[in-house]
Amino acid sequence: MGFSLLFWAIKSTDLSSVGSLLSKLGFGVFAILSVYIVINLMDSIAWRYALKPDEADGVKIWSLWKIRQIGEALNLATPFGKVGGEPAKAQLLKETYGLNYKQGISSLIVTRTTNLIGLVFFLAWGAILIWSSDTISGQFKTTCEWALAIFTALIFLFLFLQIIGVLEKLAKRIGKLSFIGDKAKSILKETETLSHNIADYYKSYGGRFAWSIWYSFIGWVLGILELYFALYFLGFSLSFSDLWIIEALAQLIKVGSFFIPLSIGAMESGLILIFSSMGMTPNLGLTLSIVLRIKELAWIALGLALSGKLVFKK
Repeated sequence: MGFSLLFWAIKSTDLSSVGSLLSKLGFGVFAILSVYIVINLMDSIAWRYALKPDEADGVKIWSLWKIRQIGEALNLATPFGKVGGEPAKAQLLKETYGLNYKQGISSLIVTRTTNLIGLVFFLAWGAILIWSSDTISGQFKTTCEWALAIFTALIFLFLFLQIIGVLEKLAKRIGKLSFIGDKAKSILKETETLSHNIADYYKSYGGRFAWSIWYSFIGWVLGILELYFALYFLGFSLSFSDLWIIEALAQLIKVGSFFIPLSIGAMESGLILIFSSMGMTPNLGLTLSIVLRIKELAWIALGLALSGKLVFKK
């Protein structure tokens, strides 16, 4: 599916024009990469707030940054819906700070939730800007609003199920079945503990939960600066509202195409549709996607290099 979308994207644009635009990027790629360092830093701070106070004691932001970089490299390169690198993060957190696996996984589920809630707030403002835009068609606006509504409902349902401990209740019921073996019961017991830890965090540490959402939101907003630099060095200057709209729609596409590794094809065709719907050339959409691919590949390489260093160090 991804390669089919990519083929359509290539056929829909003028590759010579795309090449001419890319030639303008030059050293601007380093400005784009530098912004992502800060974005990852915000997400690392959000993760630290997703830990309980006793768990976060002594945990350094820089260490979390490196652990996140390794995990996100695996997340980007695997078709597991942004969870391919989460076990690696939990293992590295255990090895670095002695937190057990359940504590690590609990914090990762919480920070994934706060990250998505931060994205909901970011997309909500984007939806307001989309609706007030004169350049976007009514049909495209309606599609975006429905996509945002469904996404928001799913995220808050996910949060609600965590708070009420539905996984813990389900594990208890399954564990009472007569045909469940001892090994399965042991796994279910661990699942109960994990679910209880997550629910306890939400009920006991509302302040930390709010701060985690805030830093996640700041990370999403900084994505606009990354987009600004990319377009600036390509020779385009857009308004702040247009940048917010493009970034919001691009992130919505990424979320919707989580099952495709690197969102290959989906991001390219999506950006072409976004720029076309806003009255701009589709060539710019494909060019921007290539620039973002360069950034992603650079950070995947860094994440894998960091993981390799840890392996060989042992």
